[in-house]
Amino acid sequence: MHFALMRRLPGWKRLMLAFELTQATRQLVVADIRHRFPGASDGEIRRRFIARVLPREDVIRAYGFDPKQEG
Repeated sequence: MHFALMRRLPGWKRLMLAFELTQATRQLVVADIRHRFPGASDGEIRRRFIARVLPREDVIRAYGFDPKQEG
């Protein structure tokens, strides 16, 4: 049922909904990180977010830290 309704929407509306879902997911991830690490700085939150959404090798290569070592 839901998919049938989505198919009827114009492309721009489906794209907008996809962006909104992505933003909501990011907000949930950040909220979880803040909950788990209440004293974390904005920089630490950013690093932990990056470590969650990118493969470990990419984090090491692009950002210079290893999520496994930093916890």
